[in-house]
Amino acid sequence: MRKKSKGLKRLSIILALAMTASLFAGCSSGTSSTGSASAGSTTASGSPQKVTLQLKWLPQSQFMGYYIAEEKGYYKDEGIDINILPGGSDIIPEQQVSNGVADIGVTWTSSLMKYQEKGWDLKEVAQVFQKSAMLLVSKKSSNINSVADFKGKNIGSWFGGNEYELYALLGKYNLNKDKDIKLVQQDFTMNQLESGKVDVAQAMTYNEYGLLLEAGYTDATLNKIDVNDEGVAMLEDCLFSNSDWLSKNPDLMAKFLKASIKGWQDACADPEAAGKIVYEKNKSVSLAHQTYMAKEVAKLVVPSGFDKTQIGYMDPAAIKQTADLGLKYGLLTKAADTANTIDDSYWKKAVGK
Repeated sequence: MRKKSKGLKRLSIILALAMTASLFAGCSSGTSSTGSASAGSTTASGSPQKVTLQLKWLPQSQFMGYYIAEEKGYYKDEGIDINILPGGSDIIPEQQVSNGVADIGVTWTSSLMKYQEKGWDLKEVAQVFQKSAMLLVSKKSSNINSVADFKGKNIGSWFGGNEYELYALLGKYNLNKDKDIKLVQQDFTMNQLESGKVDVAQAMTYNEYGLLLEAGYTDATLNKIDVNDEGVAMLEDCLFSNSDWLSKNPDLMAKFLKASIKGWQDACADPEAAGKIVYEKNKSVSLAHQTYMAKEVAKLVVPSGFDKTQIGYMDPAAIKQTADLGLKYGLLTKAADTANTIDDSYWKKAVGK
């Protein structure tokens, strides 16, 4: 019995020392005057700060950087307890962030400008996709080799904000969308193009174009027009937040971006591995499609010649082009104040500028 009580005493001492060490560790982290974390993005008690990220769509490799950062503990390293919310057809990221359901959102830059015009106090903090993923695709057998060949044809569009690059493309070649072509509501498969109900369909490089390849088409049997090559690209996936939340959490925002950028760097360096991780999150599509998507998304985040340390860079010229095309083709009703569209201070801190 005597030996047992000594063992209990030793255990009590060890536990007491552990609790003391934990207490001092918690006290050392501290918080900033705005309530956001300063060292390690932890609260006064030393626990991680919760951050909720709202995606634009369902879990897929379009968002692989965030899932990789979560999987590899990059958010945890920054003192962040991340909660990634899936999107969907009935979820508007701008609304989710504006009403406080999420702290940070992923949306298209063109869409964000629309809500900013409405008076919503939202700011872009990082531009993840440096290029547009939008293609206009037709079967080679249709002999639609240029935009001029669209005249008199059935052209598919998803609408819902996806149509403005198409409108800009038509406008560049002086085609009237109401008279020179027939616009057709396109679904989210490529069945209408395959069946001939539309002659030209919208397709994202990382998704619908891949569906065609999986269906047996090849680059040799398809014609595609890239809006980037035509000079009518509008920016897509960006990160944004509410101005009030940003003002209260500047360090936390920078740490979130730092972790996210690391996740994107890893994902773009090994998209096949990233696709597998995302696939395990949501098996709604095949592993092959998720890995295909990951490889294509990597080309948008880190295009040829782009410095991977600059992931999230907001190019003023590209932002202005998005705003100008949005105004010219009906997304916006007045010229956007692009200087107030973004706030790059958090991104600069994240990348050490």
